[in-house]
Amino acid sequence: MAGSGDGSLRSEGDMLLTVRHLSVEFPVGRKRLLYALSGVSFDVAEGETLGIVGESGCGKSTLAKSIIRLNQIKSGSIEYQGRNLATLRGDELRRVRPDLQMIFQDPISSLNPRRKIRNVIAEGLAIWGDRQGVWARNHVEELMVSVGIDPKLGDRRAHQFSGGQCQRIGIARALLLDPKVLICDEPVSALDVSVQAQVLNLLEDMKIRYGLTLLFISHDLCVVRNIADRIMVMYLGKVCEIGDAKAIFEHPKHPYTRALLAAIPEPAPTVEVAEGDISGELPSPIDPPQGCRFNTRCPRATEICFIEEPLITQLGDQDHYLACHNPVIS
Repeated sequence: MAGSGDGSLRSEGDMLLTVRHLSVEFPVGRKRLLYALSGVSFDVAEGETLGIVGESGCGKSTLAKSIIRLNQIKSGSIEYQGRNLATLRGDELRRVRPDLQMIFQDPISSLNPRRKIRNVIAEGLAIWGDRQGVWARNHVEELMVSVGIDPKLGDRRAHQFSGGQCQRIGIARALLLDPKVLICDEPVSALDVSVQAQVLNLLEDMKIRYGLTLLFISHDLCVVRNIADRIMVMYLGKVCEIGDAKAIFEHPKHPYTRALLAAIPEPAPTVEVAEGDISGELPSPIDPPQGCRFNTRCPRATEICFIEEPLITQLGDQDHYLACHNPVIS
């Protein structure tokens, strides 16, 4: 394997979004830190859907919020169209924000309960103030139709809609300013299974219609399998494995990826349950293990795993990268 230690290094000229060595820490009390992200590196090509998976607490949502600068970044870079979002301030940051929009996990609480939903959707235009009047009203109604909400319901408020309808409203709001990147943070986890399928199909349709690049965050690998072109697996603020979705599902190399796949409740999982078995509790991000962060639960851990942190390495000449001293090579 060719080592780079720098994430999934593809040709940066072809990438729409390139994240390198991103670290985010939160103070806990007076003297302690919670290490939410530690040196995360990855990239996303234009028009691609990157699925980001991992257990709760692995840093998925922190990563999403960091990309759109809702979190304070300790170090690292987020390159977008030649600009480092991590260092932008003031008007420079404000000008680039319409290009990167987000759909939040809880579709109902993410909408202002006091406002009519047509005004919730139109809020971005009101903030920017460059296009109002008839054009704005028509644009909002077009988006409502696109996501399957009757414009005649525009005077209703969020509590008068179902969870699935509220998520459709959230999608319309995110699309209002014609973004290039749409970050979906667990967009279907709060919805019934039948409604999940509808929202996933809608996201696929919107991706094609508006030429979107998606970052799709989920703890459910079954959901990610149906929408992602590539998959990135995270554990305790680190990237474990990243590559083509088919390769990740059919030939997972990292023990943690295999454990996640073995836990999928389907008649014929891609990894045997016994083979993917892990034990123990997720360590605290306040006091992460030395060496590989998965070493306390990994069935393949050896001495080096407790001493030396594994770097992201490329698997041969494939578009497949992982951080593991003892990967499963078959």
